[in-house]
Amino acid sequence: MEHDMNELEQQLLRETAGGAEPRLTVRSRTRVDTGRWWRHTPMWLCVMADELVMLAVSRRRYVARVSFADCAGTHYCHATGELVVEPCEDLTISRFRVTPREALALLKLMGVCA
Repeated sequence: MEHDMNELEQQLLRETAGGAEPRLTVRSRTRVDTGRWWRHTPMWLCVMADELVMLAVSRRRYVARVSFADCAGTHYCHATGELVVEPCEDLTISRFRVTPREALALLKLMGVCA
């Protein structure tokens, strides 16, 4: 199922990436608290030229960036259905629920797998 970023998400990505276009955006099934009363907000994974940007926005913002060079241990865990961004110890959130197909596309663009 295709999902498009809403205007707040697009604006946060533009601000974070300096207007650069992502090579791939994936809406994960991981959700975080961004200040909405009744539900959490989905996390987006955005593959840029040389980094992975993770973001979610509603009343509050969550954004993190990690260089591909700093996450060479990133892998897909089949048991949990999550993309695990490693070895980035300083990330608040490092596990993202995605499909195997989405994980493969992310890992290929990040240069982690062939």
